Amino acid sequence: MDRVDNRTGIFHTIDGESREIVVELPDRRLLEIYSRWTPAQRLQAAADQTRYLLEALAAQLQSLHPDWSPEQVRREVARRQLEDRV
Repeated sequence: MDRVDNRTGIFHTIDGESREIVVELPDRRLLEIYSRWTPAQRLQAAADQTRYLLEALAAQLQSLHPDWSPEQVRREVARRQLEDRV
């Protein structure tokens, strides 16, 4: 479904390849709801989203590397979180 307020553009890769991209903007009704959230609600939503993404990454790593132990998966998730920050 193409929305009128979506943004499109061309993304140029390092290799010179061009790809069309579409950035979907949030629904205005959601923005109205989010604007009424307290700072604590916003922080909780960000923490929940981060936890979800880390769990999804761990599941993906486990499926790609079924021979890895849970500790190896945990270390790889942590490494990716900290990459370029240390």
